[in-house]
Amino acid sequence: MTPIDPKSLPRGLPGAIARIAERVSNRTDLRDLPFHEAASGLFIADLHADTLLWGIEPLAPRSGGHLDGPRLSAAGVGLQVFAAPTWTPLPFRTEDSRLVVNARGFDQSHALFPTEIFSPARRRGLTRRSRALRIARRFDEMVEASQDRKAPFRAIPIRAAEDFDKLTPRGDGRPEVGVMLALEGVHWLRPDSTMERVEDTLAELHGAGFRMMAPTHRFSNGLGGSNEDSDGRIGLTAAGRRFVNACLRRRIVLDLAHASSALIREACGMALTQDDGPRPVILSHCGVKAVHPISRNLSVADIRSIASTGGLIGIGFWRGAMGWRDDQPFEAKMRRIVDSFAAALAILSAEDFVEEMHGRYGRYDPYEHLAFGSDFDGAVTTAFDTTGISHVVAALAAATDGAGAPLFPPEKLALVAGENSRRVLRAAMS
Repeated sequence: MTPIDPKSLPRGLPGAIARIAERVSNRTDLRDLPFHEAASGLFIADLHADTLLWGIEPLAPRSGGHLDGPRLSAAGVGLQVFAAPTWTPLPFRTEDSRLVVNARGFDQSHALFPTEIFSPARRRGLTRRSRALRIARRFDEMVEASQDRKAPFRAIPIRAAEDFDKLTPRGDGRPEVGVMLALEGVHWLRPDSTMERVEDTLAELHGAGFRMMAPTHRFSNGLGGSNEDSDGRIGLTAAGRRFVNACLRRRIVLDLAHASSALIREACGMALTQDDGPRPVILSHCGVKAVHPISRNLSVADIRSIASTGGLIGIGFWRGAMGWRDDQPFEAKMRRIVDSFAAALAILSAEDFVEEMHGRYGRYDPYEHLAFGSDFDGAVTTAFDTTGISHVVAALAAATDGAGAPLFPPEKLALVAGENSRRVLRAAMS
């Protein structure tokens, strides 16, 4: 296998620190699960994994974490979005004893980019930008390394809408996996950044390979409000509105993960009123407040806003979003994931919203707005690693409605497992 360029991955002591941080941060109950036949013949997609953030070779097998080359291959995944933040503050307690995350907290990402301590980028205050470009190099190196016949799969980089035509369900021969690069939080833009500055930033990131971008991450920044530190009330700044419009015009997929309710509402309104018609947006990884009512999870209004654009909601697989206890059995944790999909489906199937969507588009299928958004390797605890995705498919296939009928019939399950992701991402990039 082609070795990863040492310029993008830390080596020596810095590399050891980054690998320790990864091992401590990404925990799972079960790993290396056998592929479940319920997913046979399906195209499977996952909208969010943070594997490129850490100081590890993404294709090399490892004993920890949630995703590596062999496990991704074994999982039967046909499309994997690799995303990464560039700034992750530690939570801290405020004067009224609330635990919050905002830009004043210590940046945990320093442990993953220790060589920047004395770098010119740090001296110029551009570490977040330099981190984004380094992660983009890791993505390119992963794609290059996958061309080696000894690699566990061949990566097909998704850089244009037509690239989705190359993706097919798993067949015989060496597996092929579509891979796409995403960014969480463009933190170096200021609230008053000009349109020229925003356009130049997007041009640089697009040139580096990013095709999906989220304006915020775990705290409010120069583009708008986060769902963790604004009580949902802070929307887009002037620069944030310029950013959203520029993404939609450039056919960059707009990801509203971590966004406040106000930002979601405003950005979706902009997506619906583009000159050339509505543009779909996504929310790559989340939970549902109806199942676990925390600030990071989606309300009824949030879910409807995303779907109203023709967009997509990626339901996650991690403890924080699902709300299970560590001591609960695997079956109970899987049931929370199924409950989250069921709750989102119920919200999307409400009679008044169905009527609204039929009036807007002439047709509507609530199943077309749900997808997988694992958050694997995102400094989270999960019940399973990426090899468990087929088991999520099996759990959804076994779920029934109140009358005993399948809640996710086979043709609808195929949409949720991956076809929705392929269709909506393509539409957003077209």
